Amino acid sequence: MNKKLSFDEIKALIKIHYPHVTYIKELSGGLASQTYLFEVGEQRFVFQVGSDLESYKKEGFIAKTFNAILPVRCVLEVHRTDDRMAYSISKYIEGDKLFDLNSQQLFDIVPAVLNTLESLESIEVSNDHGGYGYFDSTGHAPYPTWLDFVTAVYNSNIYSWDVLEERGLDSEVVNKAMEELKTHIKSIHFSDKNIVHGDLGSYNLLAKDNQITGIIDWSLSMYGDHLYDKANFLFWNEEKLQPLIKEIKNQYMTTTQTKEIIYCYMLRIGLEEIYNTVIRHEVGYDIDWVTNRLNEIIDHFL
Repeated sequence: MNKKLSFDEIKALIKIHYPHVTYIKELSGGLASQTYLFEVGEQRFVFQVGSDLESYKKEGFIAKTFNAILPVRCVLEVHRTDDRMAYSISKYIEGDKLFDLNSQQLFDIVPAVLNTLESLESIEVSNDHGGYGYFDSTGHAPYPTWLDFVTAVYNSNIYSWDVLEERGLDSEVVNKAMEELKTHIKSIHFSDKNIVHGDLGSYNLLAKDNQITGIIDWSLSMYGDHLYDKANFLFWNEEKLQPLIKEIKNQYMTTTQTKEIIYCYMLRIGLEEIYNTVIRHEVGYDIDWVTNRLNEIIDHFL
């Protein structure tokens, strides 16, 4: 992550574009960005800084392409500061993050989340948007097939795992997860193309009046199998989202094959998190928790 900006620095950047700003408040954000709500008269906007320019441009692509179908933030502007820090300004979406809801609200929101997942599944991605896996701000993704994306994590030409122990992590869990993925990869026979958020959880869904009002933070979005989003919920296994996770299991793990496919995706999600955090030095979650979660999945999921 880039350096954190002070409130005065944030305010100065906003005033470049909105000199008559009347109110600024910090919002709880993700791992990468500082996020602020600001008001100009009766209009409300979101200011984000800290991610790379490509991520904010990608949010703009998502908004332009899918805003008629999905509740996504409309990105108005993307800029860089003189010292090359990227920031964006978007329209504000009313609603609270699922993380901030109480137990009853989290129970009541489950049907709306499931409807949102169905909306994501229903989107037919045009073949004009080529490839599979993580796409860029133009909608291009690099892998010829979905299976190429899934198996890339153990392709030594793409992922350089050999320096893992030099970075201080025992490679046992990584090797075990890779072997499990190789063993079960035959269960994946996917040729369609869904839009996959890639990081759905309690911080990236907004709700109001028992409806999902916003899906935010699309930097990890990809083209692929919609079950990857369900696997993401199951991998992170958030305590707050247990009523939702129970329903996802009931609705999507209906056959042995589907369970095996989700198992493969959970393994890949864990491996990707370890690689990005330990080898690429990206901001990530607690690596001990991630390795323990991978071991737990390997030992008990199937």
